This record gives sequence, structure tokens and C-alpha cells, in this order.
Amino acid sequence: MRDPIVSKDRGLRFIIALKALGGVLFLLFGLGVFALIDKDISDLAEGAADSLGIDPENHYLAQLLGWLTGISPKQIVTIGLVTVLYSALLLTMAWGLHLGRIWADWLTIGATGLFIPVELYKVVWSLRFTYGVALAVNVFIVWYLIRRRIRSSSF
Repeated sequence: MRDPIVSKDRGLRFIIALKALGGVLFLLFGLGVFALIDKDISDLAEGAADSLGIDPENHYLAQLLGWLTGISPKQIVTIGLVTVLYSALLLTMAWGLHLGRIWADWLTIGATGLFIPVELYKVVWSLRFTYGVALAVNVFIVWYLIRRRIRSSSF
């Protein structure tokens, strides 16, 4: 097995850092979701809203509480599991890219590329800046890694 590649390639280091950060954040979120099993989520949300000084009569808070009331423990487990699995995918991409593995380039291209049509749809129909940034970052990642593969001729 080869030693990890410590690349001077700033674009690749950016992608690795982004995927690793996303993986850690999704892992923490997923573990936090598992902590909500058998808890009254709507009470927790009300307490959080009160701590943040959000008006209890707020329309959006009422909608959120109504939605949270309908979540079952089985749904919480499903959300937590999917989140942790996605975290594992992101961390696998980051580690494989760090090691300089070709499969990691293709995995990252495929997994990141799957989000582009959804983000494009969101940008066109919602015109939100955050969707535009996510789309631009993902297009950059896919373009950059494909260009990297073409340059190394390692298909």
C-alpha cells in the first residue's frame, strides 16, 4: 500500500478538506439525531425556540412543531442512519483522495455529480444564493477531478 499523497495541489486539498468537513458535520448531526430517540421532539424544539427568544406564536415555529410532532422513533432512526452512512461516504471520498486513489476520484465525481441536476433545479426555481454557491462548488469539484483524470490518462 502506498503512503498518503501530500499534494501541493490546492484544488485537490480544497476538495479533500470540504469532503472531510462535510463528513464530520454529517456524522455529528447523525449521532445527534440518534440522541432524539424516545424524546419528545416538539418539547425540545419549543425549549430551544424559547431559549433563542423566538415568539411562541410564530407561524413558522407552529409549522415546525406540527411537523416534529408527527415524527416516529422509526423515522428518527432512519434519518440518523442515512445521515451517518452519507458521512461515511464523504469521509471515504476524502481519505481516498488524500491517498491519491483513482477510485476516489471517480467516486467523488459520481457522488458529487448526482447533486448537480437537483441543485440546478433549485437555483432556477428558487433563485437562492446558497443553492447557487452549492451548485458552483459541486460543478467545480466534478470539472476539476475529471480534468485531473484526463491529464493523468488514468481511465
